[in-house]
Amino acid sequence: MRNNRYSALTAAAALAFAIATPALAADGPLVIAGARVVTVSGGVLENASIIIQNGRISSVGSGLTAPAGARIIDGKGKTVYPGLFDGLTYLGLAEVTQGAPGTVDMNETGDINPHAKAWVALHPDSELLPVARAFGITTALSAPGSAQGGQSLIAGQSAVIRTVGDTPMALTVKAPVAMHMRFPTGAPVIDFSQGFPNIEPKTFEQRVSERKKNQEKELLRLKGLLEEARAYGEGQAAGTQLKVDLPMEALALAAMGKIPVVMRVNAEADIKSAIKFAAENKIKLIVAGGAEAWRCTEELKKNDVAVLMGVDQLPTREGDPYDAAYANAATLHKAGVRFAIVTDDASNSRNLPFEAAMAHAFGLPRDAAIRAITLSPAEIFGVAPALGSIEPGKAATLIMANGDILDHRTSVTSVIIDGQETSLDNKHQRLYDKYKAR
Repeated sequence: MRNNRYSALTAAAALAFAIATPALAADGPLVIAGARVVTVSGGVLENASIIIQNGRISSVGSGLTAPAGARIIDGKGKTVYPGLFDGLTYLGLAEVTQGAPGTVDMNETGDINPHAKAWVALHPDSELLPVARAFGITTALSAPGSAQGGQSLIAGQSAVIRTVGDTPMALTVKAPVAMHMRFPTGAPVIDFSQGFPNIEPKTFEQRVSERKKNQEKELLRLKGLLEEARAYGEGQAAGTQLKVDLPMEALALAAMGKIPVVMRVNAEADIKSAIKFAAENKIKLIVAGGAEAWRCTEELKKNDVAVLMGVDQLPTREGDPYDAAYANAATLHKAGVRFAIVTDDASNSRNLPFEAAMAHAFGLPRDAAIRAITLSPAEIFGVAPALGSIEPGKAATLIMANGDILDHRTSVTSVIIDGQETSLDNKHQRLYDKYKAR
């Protein structure tokens, strides 16, 4: 991931305008008329209209008068939702993750890379962006350190992005958003890049002991890095002349609580340890993965730790119910734990509504399932004032569908980002049309 010489604090200030600035120039007033509107924050409105001006929603409701010169989109028989928000992806950072390393820019060499900035490396011409957009994903968190092999202890900083834009800056909604880390589990990291290594056989007791020692060592190292970064940041804030240290300057954002830390962790014991570690080191924790979060609801709720979770996965333990992952979201919802449903992918970001649908099928209420892919991630990452629901004053980032967005038979018929309709053309559709005609 490419890095520039600007400081993390300067970059944050420079990009702060992006959340308030439309990515596209609006062509004039736009009205969606006579649609079923799922506002997320204010219930469902039947036969309602949405008036859009200057890239933002100006009015929502029934009996509205269209502004002079407005273009009208007939919403009869259609349902309008806020644009879907995939809260953990590497969209824009990777294209073909298997067999084409030149298209992958989501993991840096080395394991301490807090200064790696996702928004600098975004590729606006990625074919995966229009594919995701055609399925209703208008917003995503693009993050370094993927689940597919990212081994960095500190992977770098993420950005909230739009799924349309001609430049990395145009794609960026907000940056930096969070610092991404891997919680040290003590499990050995095996490098298969040179083939399968010879691993010395060990007893169960030996493996447990070795893992515990490795975990303690890595946690101590991470604690030391956070303390060093906090001291660096405090020195900067006090006006002390310091030697430029970009990694420490970037990490200070997380160490001083200016941005949250997204920590990849799945096992029950590790989630509880991560919560304890975050409290001791005064960092704002967000759990990514959280496969066994349903076992830790009390700790998550007590410490107000949000979870970024996938749904379509296997149970983590042999004795777990087959639907442990499917019902994970429902369990967190009942316990009052904040969460968002995510794909943690790029090519499969298009499947986000179906992940939410699976959670709904296994106990998550429908409104909560839709919220988990719209407003909840917007709240978790601090962009809810502009995104995630259909309300006057918010960005006009909407999708219109010919049915229930949680139903795989539904098609997205229109995508509006910052008040302007965007193309639904994408590589998947072109290939489908090409081979269907044969």
